[in-house]
Amino acid sequence: MKKTCFLPKKMRPEFKKIWGIPFFNGKKETVEKFRQFIKKKSFKKIITVGDYCSLILSSDIKIFDGKIKRKKTATPSNWKKNSFSAKNPAGMIKKEVWPVIKKAIENKKNVFIEGEEDLLVLPCVLLSKKNTAVIYGFPDKGFCLIEVSPEIKKAFREILKKFETK
Repeated sequence: MKKTCFLPKKMRPEFKKIWGIPFFNGKKETVEKFRQFIKKKSFKKIITVGDYCSLILSSDIKIFDGKIKRKKTATPSNWKKNSFSAKNPAGMIKKEVWPVIKKAIENKKNVFIEGEEDLLVLPCVLLSKKNTAVIYGFPDKGFCLIEVSPEIKKAFREILKKFETK
């Protein structure tokens, strides 16, 4: 992406929708269902977006900002040590984040975000290959798993077209 994308206020409800497969209802049950699902699917890469998912689930790549619901969280020290980093304010996807995420996916490295990582589900899906799972937190419910496919990439490109750019 060659431009920074800004989420218009009118699109905020779009990001309260469930994308992919929801894993809700209780942390212990949810994690067990997730593990069983992952075993069956044998994804080549698993990417977690957000500290909540990254803390409770195994993944190859963690995109995190050191906060859960805007409150600082205890992030394992090895996450940051072996991470790329980027700045990304809330409500946008900075153009500088795209190459960092791409490099992280290629090298199976984490990305520490100074700012907010919520919208980075979009570049994670768009930059990943088929047979990748992108998982993001769904506040107060659990998390959702997106199986990267040509169809979901097309849907995400359409959403991104609705963002304002600079």
